[in-house]
Amino acid sequence: MLSPFGADPAEMVAAAVAADRVGFAGVYTYDHFSGLVAGKPWSRDPFAVLGAVAVSTSRVRLGVLVANMVNRHPAQLACAVDTLQALAPGRVICGIGAGASPGTAFAAEHDAIGRSLERAAERRTRLVATIDRLRAIWRGDGVPAVVDGPDAPPIIVGASSAATGMLAASHADGLNLQRGRDDALLSSRIEAIREGAAGRPFEISVFDALDIAHPLGGDPVPLVAIGADRRTLHVSAPYPIEAIERIAANLAAS
Repeated sequence: MLSPFGADPAEMVAAAVAADRVGFAGVYTYDHFSGLVAGKPWSRDPFAVLGAVAVSTSRVRLGVLVANMVNRHPAQLACAVDTLQALAPGRVICGIGAGASPGTAFAAEHDAIGRSLERAAERRTRLVATIDRLRAIWRGDGVPAVVDGPDAPPIIVGASSAATGMLAASHADGLNLQRGRDDALLSSRIEAIREGAAGRPFEISVFDALDIAHPLGGDPVPLVAIGADRRTLHVSAPYPIEAIERIAANLAAS
C-alpha cells in the first residue's frame, strides 16, 4: 500500500515496479485528493498513478484501497476501474469504502468540496446500493454504457467497524480490515465474517504497517493464525525500495 501523501508519482511507480519484480502480490494506493487529512502538502490521484503502474508491471494485482463512495459516483468509478482493467486484464480489484464519519480528520476532504456526511447506518445502506450499482453497470443492465463489457472485478470493502465487515460478507467479494491492537478481537471478527460469507469465496486482508526493521516486514504468523488471507502493508514516501526488496526475498525463502 503506497501512501500518496507527499509522494512523487514517478517514485510511486518505481516502488510498484520493484514490488512486481520481487514477488509481492499486489500494489495499492489510497483515494485522497488532498494532503489535508494527513498533514501533508499534497496527495496524488490514485487512478492516474495506477494507470502508470498498470503499464509498467506484469504480475501484481492493483487497485485503490479504497475508493470513497461519497466523492465518486458509481458510473465514474466503474469507468475508472474498467480503464485499469483494459491496461491490466485480470489484475484489478475494486476497493470501496463508505466515507468518513462527521467530525473525523478524514471528513475534512468532504467538507472541502461541500459533500454532506451521513450517519454510519445511512452510509452502510448507501454502500450496498453503490456495490449493486457497480455490478449493474458491469453487467450492462439498462445503465449508461460507460464500460466495454469486462468481467466484473472483485469488490473489496474497506472497513473498521464490525457492522461494515458483516455487510461486506453479504454483498462483496472481500474485506480489508484494520488490524488494531487486539488480535483476539480481530480473530473473532474474522470468524464471524467467514460465517456471514456462508462458505463462498471471500478474501480477508488485514491492513498493517510495513516494519522495515523486521526480516519479513512484520511477523505474519499471528495474522495467518487468526485466518487472514493477506497482509496489506502500508508504507509512506520516500519508499524504502531496498528494504522492500530484502523483505520480499526473505518472504520467498521462509
